[in-house]
Amino acid sequence: MIVTTGSLKGGVGKSTVTVNVAAELRRLGHKVIVVDADPIATTSRWIGDREERSPEHALVPGIQKRGNLRHTLLELDSTYDYVLVDVGGYDSPEMRTAATTSDQLIVPMKPSPPDLDILPEFVDLINQFLDFNPELSVRGLFTQAPTHATSRKLGDAKSILADYPELPLFDTTLYQRAAYMDVMPLGRGVVEWNSSKAKAEVQVLVQEMIANG
Repeated sequence: MIVTTGSLKGGVGKSTVTVNVAAELRRLGHKVIVVDADPIATTSRWIGDREERSPEHALVPGIQKRGNLRHTLLELDSTYDYVLVDVGGYDSPEMRTAATTSDQLIVPMKPSPPDLDILPEFVDLINQFLDFNPELSVRGLFTQAPTHATSRKLGDAKSILADYPELPLFDTTLYQRAAYMDVMPLGRGVVEWNSSKAKAEVQVLVQEMIANG
């Protein structure tokens, strides 16, 4: 299965989602490879940190690739259970060729006005992806959601997203928890850490992702 994580905006947690999904899939015993198609190369650094600083955990192989990803992804799909693709936060050949080759597209977004303002533009792009790849499963994912019980940001954002049926949400939300940042320089996922809430979020997300596949 090929799963791309993409957005038209940076800072939404694409790489955080990618590496944590990778760690959980490896924990479940799946063969996983990460394709880092983002020039910032956050996932590639995480893979290097994992090998150097957390060798006791299962290896997550990865490659860096730019340009047209289609042939590479199809070739990897024949070898691995999951090919996880992290693309940059903008419209690019990498995003377009990955999305039109993938089985799933995960769209992370923060429940904030700047993220929601790009929805019309991104929905237009999703419709283009679906023209080329009608079997593509697209799901939105709220990330970095506030944990304060009185915050209305998440509820308000979900109400706005309801106007965009092209982007149905995962039931899971990833909240703003220190664990997601603490594990990155160690090359680990939160499922390999001591934060039970963050761990549960990622485990439920992966189960939803598998079910939608």
